[in-house]
Formats: sequence, C-alpha cells, structure tokens
Amino acid sequence: MAKDALSPLAVARKALGTITSLPRQIVQARRYVRMTPFPTDSEEGRAAERYRIAALTTATSFLSRGLGAAVSLVSVPLTIGYLGKQQYGLWMALNSLLTWAALADFGLARGLQNQLSEAHGKEDRIGAAQAMSTAFFALLGLALIFATAFAPLLILVPWGLLLKISEPALLAELVPTLAAVIGVFLAQFPLNVVGQAYAAYQRGHVANLFGIVGSVLSLGVLLLVIRLRLGLPWLILASGGFSLVMTLVNLIYLLCDLPFLRPRWSLVSMRRMGDLVRVSTPMLLFQLSSLLINEMQILIIARTSGVSAVTDYSIFQRVFSLPVFVVAMIDGPYVPMFREAHTRGDTRWFRDAFFGLQRTKLILTVLATGFYLLFGNLIARLLSGHSVSFSWQVWVAAGILLIVGCWNGSYNHLFFAIERLWSLVFVTFANGLVTFPLTYYLGKSYGILGIVVATTAFSLLVSSWMLPVLSLDIFRKPAQPTPNPNPEEIQ
Repeated sequence: MAKDALSPLAVARKALGTITSLPRQIVQARRYVRMTPFPTDSEEGRAAERYRIAALTTATSFLSRGLGAAVSLVSVPLTIGYLGKQQYGLWMALNSLLTWAALADFGLARGLQNQLSEAHGKEDRIGAAQAMSTAFFALLGLALIFATAFAPLLILVPWGLLLKISEPALLAELVPTLAAVIGVFLAQFPLNVVGQAYAAYQRGHVANLFGIVGSVLSLGVLLLVIRLRLGLPWLILASGGFSLVMTLVNLIYLLCDLPFLRPRWSLVSMRRMGDLVRVSTPMLLFQLSSLLINEMQILIIARTSGVSAVTDYSIFQRVFSLPVFVVAMIDGPYVPMFREAHTRGDTRWFRDAFFGLQRTKLILTVLATGFYLLFGNLIARLLSGHSVSFSWQVWVAAGILLIVGCWNGSYNHLFFAIERLWSLVFVTFANGLVTFPLTYYLGKSYGILGIVVATTAFSLLVSSWMLPVLSLDIFRKPAQPTPNPNPEEIQ
C-alpha cells in the first residue's frame, strides 16, 4: 500500500467521498442486518459474517447501554432518597477507589481476549481452552490473595479517620460497607473472563442481550431492597450479588454454546501463563499511564485553578463523553475481529475494515463538533443547574480533541490486536510528560480552554502521525495464516 494512502489527508478525502455515497452504502449495509450467519468457509464469507456481527453488536450495545443509562438515572434519586446524601456519598467514594483497584488483575483479563481471538483465528480449541483455564484460575488465585491480605486491614486500619467520617451511624456501617464493596469486587475477578470470551468469539451481541435483561431486573432488585428497608451493606450485596448471578448465567450460556472453554485445572498451562503475562504487562502499564494522565490533570486543575474549576471540568467531561460513548460502541466489536482476521491472513478485510472504520469515525466526530457548538452549553447548564457554560472556543477545541482522539484510538486498538503494546506504552508515557506541564501553564492562564488545548497538543502534533508511521508495515506486508499447532478437538 502506498504511503499516502495511510495519511490523514488521504483518509479525509475518502471520508468526503463516503459522505456523498452514504445513501448507497446504507442500502448495501442492509444485507448484513440479518440473524442467519453467512458461510465462513471463504474469505468473502468471513468478511460478511464479521460485518453482520459488528452490526448486531453495535445495535444491541446501543440498546443495552442506553437502557443501562436510563436505569442509572432512575436509580440515583431513588437511592439518594432512601440512603441519604451521606451514605450514598460513602458508597460513591468507595467505588471511586475501585477505579485504581481495577488494575489489580494486572491486565490478565484483557490479555485473555487476544489469546482467545488468536485461537479462534487458528480454530485452535485446545489453545483456547488452555488460555481460558489459565486466566480463570490465575484471576481466582489473585482474588483469594487480595481477600486474605485485605481481611485484617478491615480491623486494623482506622477507616473513619482515613475517610474523615465522624457521624456515629455512618461509622457503624463503614466496615461492613467496605467489606461488601471489596467482596463483590473480588468475586467478579475470575468472572471477568466471561466478557472477554464473548468478545473474542464475536458474540458480544449475546452479552448485550443479557445486559438488557439485567438492567431491567436490577431496578427491581433495588426497589425490593428499598421496600425491605435494608441498610447500605445489604444494598451493595444485593445489587452486587445480582450482578454476579447475571454473570454466572452468562457463563453458563457461553459454556453451553462453546463447551470447550469450560475452565479446568488440568488445562492450566505455564506456557499460556507466560503468553498472558507478555501481553498483560504492557497492557497494565498503558492503563496505568492513561489513568495517571486523567487523575493527575484533575489534581493540577485543583492546584492551579481551585476546586470550583474541577467541578466545571467534570461538567465539560460529561458533555464531551457523549459522542465518545457512541464512537466506542462502534469501535468495540472490531478489536477481536482484527486479531482473528490477522491470524487467519484475511489481509484484504483487515485493511478495508480498518480504514472504513476510520472514515466512519471521522465523519461522526466532525458531526459531533457541530453537536458541541449547538448543544454543548445547553447540556452543561442542565447538568449544573444553569451555573456552568463554556465559550465557543472551548467547544471547537473539544471537537478537535475528539477527532484526534478517535483517530489515535483506532491505532491504539490496532496495536492491541496485533500486540504491539510497548509502542503504545512509549507514546502514552511521552504524552504524560508533555501534558502535565502544559496543563499546569495553560490551565492557569486560560482555564478550561487551556486544559483542553493541553490535552490535545501531544495527540495532535505527535501521536497522530507517529502511530500511523509505526503501523506502515502492518498494511504493506500481508499477514500469513498461522497454522493450528493443536489439530485435535477438545469437548
């Protein structure tokens, strides 16, 4: 492939052509909206089946996440009204700590998705079973280790002093509440393999359907807890326990559909563990560096502009994330597909799907910039009680950030799929080194506009060309099918 075919200008020109041919493409896309699978004994059939699955997954994601968001909106006032602001605030504060605790799986669950996608591409059931079993028991072992280590801390650590809680009633519930939150969190550890297996075997739409049912039933569980007048620890156990039950149902259905994935101790493999660690180590560093950039920016904003600026920034982030939410649902199904197609050597689909997805996202992000300009302040005022709004320059900068972020995000997913993770770690750390001082100086001088510009600078000026250059050989050199090293079947 010629170098200019990979340039941002070339993709932009193709995006313009895509806009003019949208009616024809919509008509053509209708052939993929069907429940009957396409035959997968040829590259053309596999390409059509991937697009069919992507369409189903995206559609069900909109339904599942939209319904989940609606249930969340209804649940918040119900929960606050039942618990009160202090108990509800305690619950949210403890949940925020789990943002960092989620890294405690060391990236093993996400590494499993790549291993299963590769095994799917090779039609290697033994390799898939070994990867699934190894990841499941490794995550189960980590959960048991963390539970054993944390149990004495429940008693020894002065949690009330640490969290600055002095009200006697709240102090009485603090340790049971913390135990419930951590217990539910650790119980989910080994079950994280379920979502990764659904994604790897391109059955995300099935998981989304379970999510739709779960969202409706979770509201019923909340209403039952309120009716029974249970305390905060029981509310957490009820809601978390219901989530665990739904995940177990998901797992049972998955194993009925793909019985060879049933975790078995006899299939735990040190070689597979090494493969998982090889992927999970840079994955953990990438997630850690990305989280540090986001969290440190908030601390810098509080330090330079005050706590009120943090509130303004959080409102901006909520509005900014709305189009990101839509684009993420389109992106999601393709990551395991890229891995599977690359493994099979389906180079033409791999290339066409990547650049087609890039053009679609470019169109959506340009439209989203108009959304920001037209409705950004309206939504910001609704969220803040009419106390927060931003200049048009902020929303233009937000549009540029969204376009660049989605452009770079496609290459991030590509590098995830083909396991060039150390390149992402390097780029992300470099991003942090540039973004931190820029946030400090520009945020101090220009407020939210300066913060958005600081966030965009490295991604626009460096990552947007560096990531495509690092990926040139992926598209120029056709992938070779990797043979299945385990031709035997496993039930």
